[in-house]
Amino acid sequence: MEELDSPMTQKDTDKPINEHTAASENEGSSAGPLSGFRVLDLSSVVSGPMAAVVLADQGADVIKVEPPGWGDGIRGLGASRNGLSAIYAMINRNKRSVAINLKHEAGQDLIRQLVKDADVLLQNYRPGKMQNLGLDYHALKAINPELIYASINGMGEVGPYAGQKTYDYVIQALSGVLDVQGGGPNSADGQSLQMVRTILYDKITALTAAQGITAALLARERGAGGQHVQLSMLDTAVYFNWPDLMWNYSFQGQGAQLAGDLADVCEVSETADGAIVSSYLGVDCSQYETDQLVDLLTQNEIPVGRVNRRADLINDPQVAATGILHSLDHPRGGEMLQPRAAVRFSATQQTHHVPSADLGQHTVEILSDLGLTFAQMQDLARQGVIA
Repeated sequence: MEELDSPMTQKDTDKPINEHTAASENEGSSAGPLSGFRVLDLSSVVSGPMAAVVLADQGADVIKVEPPGWGDGIRGLGASRNGLSAIYAMINRNKRSVAINLKHEAGQDLIRQLVKDADVLLQNYRPGKMQNLGLDYHALKAINPELIYASINGMGEVGPYAGQKTYDYVIQALSGVLDVQGGGPNSADGQSLQMVRTILYDKITALTAAQGITAALLARERGAGGQHVQLSMLDTAVYFNWPDLMWNYSFQGQGAQLAGDLADVCEVSETADGAIVSSYLGVDCSQYETDQLVDLLTQNEIPVGRVNRRADLINDPQVAATGILHSLDHPRGGEMLQPRAAVRFSATQQTHHVPSADLGQHTVEILSDLGLTFAQMQDLARQGVIA
């Protein structure tokens, strides 16, 4: 909360900074389909924040609540510039940041006050954590019966793994996906157990959570009231894997005709200058250039894709033609490249990219909405409740 060190007169500290609700930096920049809905994002790392950024990209006023001092741990993960990590910037754009210590009773009380005007609260703590803080669904439902309270966890609320600390690689291991990455349990190369080299289920859980939240908001608009939306990464992974990876385990009893994996019908073929993927090639393609093969197969209505290295994706002609990537100027990170939101709407504008906020950048703005005076905020800052 950078403004806390600003000099103020005693007269100034005796009254709220704003008499009316402060305008969000997100508001007014778009009339997205979720414009007018407010989301309290108490989540961290990937699954929760990425779910919240989907809502933010679609116009919701998302308030990201982070611990004072260090903030969301993902602020320091991976590629960065000037203290800004690329992953944080991507999945926390279009949000406001308030730094509140949830372990402090006064911090918990601030959340209860913010909940009064919130439409959604999103959290991804392990089961039982929010109850210990007095911020579980039943406690907050008493304050705001219309609240959509969304809980993401790793393994579910019950069972032998429920309390386990969980990351994406743990879910990959449990979900069965490693079994097929190297060709299945009978693969001849002895490398049948391979990790998927991206945080697959963190991101799938995020997208699933965003859809669940909007479904709950739709139900509320139709009179269902508030409710608790719950999902786990394990639940999401099994659901995601089942249609093809588990089709041989779907029929119970005798009489089923089993089949190989769907991925087996496709293969990577090396070309003279790269590689392609197609389901109709079983010959040596190394004497042909990639463009030749792509043109030939496309003309014959055979699905084919050139294999892009990550650096190639940025300049792919289809990516460029459709305008997927946008350059933006981040006040801390400088010029950055990010993708637009995947879903586009014909009747409601897409939210403009507001850069991810510094930790506590909007603390004064947001707490002044609650009627707190600057003097009160200074006192809370001295106690370590806010920043």
